[in-house]
Amino acid sequence: MYKLLMTIGVVGAIALTAQVASAKDTLKVGMDPLFEPFSFQTPDGKLTGFDFEISNALCEAIDVTCDIQAIPYDGAMTALQSGQIDALINTYAMTKERLEKFAMVGPYIRPTFRLIVPKDSSIDGTEASLGGKTIGIEKGASAVVQYTGDTFAKFATIQPYEQINDAILDLNSGRVDGVFGDENQLFYAYAKKQPDAYKMVGESVRDPKYFGEGQGFMLRKGDEKWAAELKTALDAIVKSGKYDDISKKYFGRNILVQ
Repeated sequence: MYKLLMTIGVVGAIALTAQVASAKDTLKVGMDPLFEPFSFQTPDGKLTGFDFEISNALCEAIDVTCDIQAIPYDGAMTALQSGQIDALINTYAMTKERLEKFAMVGPYIRPTFRLIVPKDSSIDGTEASLGGKTIGIEKGASAVVQYTGDTFAKFATIQPYEQINDAILDLNSGRVDGVFGDENQLFYAYAKKQPDAYKMVGESVRDPKYFGEGQGFMLRKGDEKWAAELKTALDAIVKSGKYDDISKKYFGRNILVQ
């Protein structure tokens, strides 16, 4: 009888363990697959990049399964609001407007913004050199739209694009004279990889009035569960040094503590 009870106890424990394992939460994360170096696809179609690795590190820190989905920028908000994903982890600025509509956790990046131009351009970032020129921006980046509207638009034409990649293509063809956007992205995706083709000019911009205190994870308003979990996870990977390792792999420095 004792052996029978022990066997039943072991079987029960195994069953309970299996139930716990099968009940492991899944965090569904969305990110743009055309946003190098933060999120992009390898030649065989697999997602990778800084945000991809950070997302996996976050999930590991709080012991949940990561379901990372490639979602183009123009469909990201719909995917979040519909419940297709739980969070957008893709350099969303923690602006006043976003904080009114969404729950945000962070910052996990404190970015700067800057101009990129062709290597042989005479533009140096000053008003004199930009007068009458055309500057490409990503129209979905609301803070960039507002900032350039209040500054560069006084003496230059602002040309919005669906994707920053589209703006770079028009920079290459001469349809725009410069592109203004996230310095981390523009430098590491273009200026660093093709130093003979591009250069960064002007001052690095970090103005809380426009760009808030940094970039964070975006969730549906009222999603207290994942907001708390992601805050715990972010604190954990920063404290453990995991964040620092991932950041230095892509940027050569920690882009949260600058």
